[in-house]
Formats: sequence, C-alpha cells, structure tokens
Amino acid sequence: MAGIRKTAPTIETERLRLRAFRASDLKALHALYTDGDNLRYWGVDRTGSLDETRRMMRWHVAYHPWQYVLWAVEDKKSKRLIGMINYHRRDRRERRVDVGWMIEPSRQGKGYMTEAGRALVRYLIDTLAVHKVEALIRPENKPSAALAKRLGFRLEGGPIRDRWWVGKQWHSVMLYGLIAGEEK
Repeated sequence: MAGIRKTAPTIETERLRLRAFRASDLKALHALYTDGDNLRYWGVDRTGSLDETRRMMRWHVAYHPWQYVLWAVEDKKSKRLIGMINYHRRDRRERRVDVGWMIEPSRQGKGYMTEAGRALVRYLIDTLAVHKVEALIRPENKPSAALAKRLGFRLEGGPIRDRWWVGKQWHSVMLYGLIAGEEK
C-alpha cells in the first residue's frame, strides 16, 4: 500500500518549481508578508514580526488537500522562493476551489505568476478533477484581474460587498471564475 502524502506535491514548469513550504523559507515568506505595498490587495493583514510569520508558517507547511494547499513558488535557476500560490475553500461535492497568488515585487510583470497559475489550474482540473476555480480579487487590483483573465477566468460578479476584513476595515471583491475546459 502506498504511503499517505504529507506535503504538497511538487509541480514543475519551465522556470518554476511549485513545492511544499519548508522551515528554511521563513525569511523569504516574512519578506512577502511584511511588504505592506505588496499585500495591499491581499486578504490578510501584514505580519509585524518574524514570530508572527513563524506562526503563519504553520498553515503554509501543513498539508490539508481536502481543504487547502499552499505552494512556495521557487525560481528554478536561483532556487529562491519568489512567491506563493494556493487553493483554499475546496468544496469536494461541488468540485470547486478558490485560488490566490502573491509574488515578490521585483518579479512582478515577468510572467512568473501566469506560469505558476497555469500549472496550478492544470493540476486542479487534471489531478483533483475540479470543475470550477474561483478567484476573489479586489476591484482596484488591476494586475491580479489581468492575470486571472490571462488564465481564462471570467468576471462573474461583484462587487461582493464587505467580503474581507483587512487593515481594520472591510473590503469588497470581484468574483472571477474558470470552468474546466476554459483554461488558457
């Protein structure tokens, strides 16, 4: 009998490795989570200390494929963590998941998240038999909305008012959806 997987599977692309988070990623993850400008559209508050990021790291390292999985996005050439990508709110009966992504500012606009996003969508549809992938994106987050469209997502609705509580205020989001077979 095959063993039960305890970490996220590795997904390879031309330039990237989507892999399980590990303890050595703490400082790179901390850099992502303390950059207020980079997190301005994210659904969580930025972390204030390395200890706070260490506590959050438990979610990143944990493997709960029936609920969520977070991948470290690693540049194959430099072997550096440059971002993260995930699925969450997995609904097995409806074969639906939400996705999210984040990349360090110096790597934005270079196609890395398009590459990672395509790989994740392929994995979700081909391996997990997901029928629908959704992304909640704040209306002012034009780069993320453009990425969703490049991946084949369609704007389905919104704004969904007061969906996220971040920075001591409510934020509305737009709903983007992709049905299996629509991916690009």
